[in-house]
Amino acid sequence: MLNSLRLLLAFLCFSGAFKPVLLAVEPAKEIQVPRLADAIKIDGILNEDQWKSAATVSDFTQVEPVSMGEPSQRTELRVFSTSKALYVGVLCYDSEPDKILAKERRRDNPGRGDDRVRLVFDTFGRGINGYYFGVAGGGGKADGVVQSGGRPDLTWDTIWDCDTSRDSEGWYVEFEIPFRSLAFDETKSTWSFNVEREIRRNHEKVRWASPTRLRSMWTLQGLGKLKGLENLDTGMGLDFKPTLLGRYRTTNLNDSDFDFEPSIDAFYRITPSLTATMTWQTDFAETDVDDRQVNTTRFPLFFPEKRAFFLEDAEKFRFGGIRRSPLPFHSRTIGLDSEGNRVPIQLGAKITGKADKWNIGLLGVRLEQTDLLDEDEVYVGRVSYDLFKESSVGGIFTLGDPRSDEDAETLGLDFELKDSSFREQKTGIFRGWAMRTETDKGNDYGWSLTTIYPNKPLYARLSVQRIGEDLDPAAGFLRRPGIYEWWSFLGYEIYPETDLINEIDFDLKTHIDTDFDSNALTEEIDFETEFELSSGDFISVSVQRERELFEEDFEIYDQIVISEGDYAYWRARAEIITAQSRGIYFSAGTDLGARDFLDGTKYGLNGSVGWQPSPSFSMDLGADMDWYELKVGEFEALIVNGSIRYTPTKKLALSTRVQFDTVSNELGLNSRIRWMVNPASDVYLVFNQGYRRFDDRFDRTLTEGVVKAGWTFRF
Repeated sequence: MLNSLRLLLAFLCFSGAFKPVLLAVEPAKEIQVPRLADAIKIDGILNEDQWKSAATVSDFTQVEPVSMGEPSQRTELRVFSTSKALYVGVLCYDSEPDKILAKERRRDNPGRGDDRVRLVFDTFGRGINGYYFGVAGGGGKADGVVQSGGRPDLTWDTIWDCDTSRDSEGWYVEFEIPFRSLAFDETKSTWSFNVEREIRRNHEKVRWASPTRLRSMWTLQGLGKLKGLENLDTGMGLDFKPTLLGRYRTTNLNDSDFDFEPSIDAFYRITPSLTATMTWQTDFAETDVDDRQVNTTRFPLFFPEKRAFFLEDAEKFRFGGIRRSPLPFHSRTIGLDSEGNRVPIQLGAKITGKADKWNIGLLGVRLEQTDLLDEDEVYVGRVSYDLFKESSVGGIFTLGDPRSDEDAETLGLDFELKDSSFREQKTGIFRGWAMRTETDKGNDYGWSLTTIYPNKPLYARLSVQRIGEDLDPAAGFLRRPGIYEWWSFLGYEIYPETDLINEIDFDLKTHIDTDFDSNALTEEIDFETEFELSSGDFISVSVQRERELFEEDFEIYDQIVISEGDYAYWRARAEIITAQSRGIYFSAGTDLGARDFLDGTKYGLNGSVGWQPSPSFSMDLGADMDWYELKVGEFEALIVNGSIRYTPTKKLALSTRVQFDTVSNELGLNSRIRWMVNPASDVYLVFNQGYRRFDDRFDRTLTEGVVKAGWTFRF
């Protein structure tokens, strides 16, 4: 570890040869939003009279590759509102319109290969949480929620509309964002806001407010202001969505059944900042399948939530800044038993949002009886109170175990102290939490303290947490009990004045697990250097030292057992990722052992290739392969995945995805057609097939076909 620190210091000294980029303090930019009587047609053509009356600004500044530089192309922003919606128009003028990259039509795809426009809103003005809306040059739309300092979570969806158009002078975007689709403070008439345009062929970003690469839009700091947003009409605030689903399913046991299931979702805005949600007979057949993972560790794998009901206002249930473990509540545990089988959700209800300085998240779910579980109910409550300008204190509780018939209870308290105004507008965070669980197997507690300096060019984080031996958040996720866990991260960015390299990142990460007697069980030290080229390509190299203490034998693979003992080894990794804007793009990486892995050796290769010849068609194929040559046996762990996507229009998308791994020997096929009838209503056709490999053949284990149609009524 000492050598790694010396290496990092050498790089930091070396960085002094590069010109620093200062975080300038400038007056906040403002737009007075005019209130107009009539709405417009969203078609990407800004030809209505309303746009002539809109507030107009064009003072954009380059962020990359030259911070605070002059943009290569002119950008114009227009904004107005009606009583019911906010309208944003962005005119992306281009002197070479034939070079505009505009291929992406898919929903919630980042659009990394396209020119694009991105908006961010902080409707409460606290710099804590916000909303993201983005449009690719090809018309693909994306929305998400933003937690300060993190990238947008694109799994969140709301009701809004947008469209794009092109002509000989550039390309243009129209946004329509209904006020009832966002939570906001009705006592305030000013929202924080920013807009950013990317000119992909130049790998250029231009921004309206705070145009410096030392502050991304996702920090929610230095945003501009939209003024005049008062007396906003959210109607009755009731959304009612009935859904009909038909499902045919057969298994390898030749059992088959057909289900016809109605369901209902309802959303009611109690206030503009507080929402009640109800779901009955919920089915999540349209949800994207999980990325295939192979587990060669002693600890459980983490799978993210992807279901719409649980993703809505999911940030209101976040606790203590915990990213993964020990989560007191992880909604993915609801609807699945301990063996991964589906547990139908009969009824779910929640209240989420803000009431004055209180942040509220309340959830109740009733689960149907299955062959393994009795009918059960699970409750979650998360409440926090705003302190000062950016800080908070709160608590959480959960009742019930969604994966067993046992009783379980979790209680927790947390705090966060945040200041974004010290040391030349830098940010500092200090947070902590304490948690106690009570289950049939026992009671225990845990706690954590974390300090963060989340800035550019220097980012630092230090965290310690205690996780009790019997700590068991039954409705959450726990990676490893009975340890003290230490994490640290130190990152530094430099911006060379060269036409070849846009940015160089140096990251030093450490992770140590100890038992309660301070004996080290796991040690990981990783030093990585990443080069972002001006072409949009990435090259990274890293060196990692790992140490594992096995206190008992561990079966890493079927009938291959690692004996208890103390194992230490070095790894070296390298990876290259080419820009998606190339049309044909690829990634390739390697993981090599500089010394022995456990009691033998391990080698790894991964790669992928993608092709997008037109806005309507794209495909990719990837593989991740690890070879293990151990004293007690040899095996390979291979994951293969491939996708084909056809998007003939912005409202119709067809996709097929295939995944296979050699550990489970299971092959999965998922095909999906999505017709977005309007911004609030969808029709899905889903086809799933599963196979298991036996020697040289594949036997079918599952065939499933689903038709699902839902229509939203707004009152």
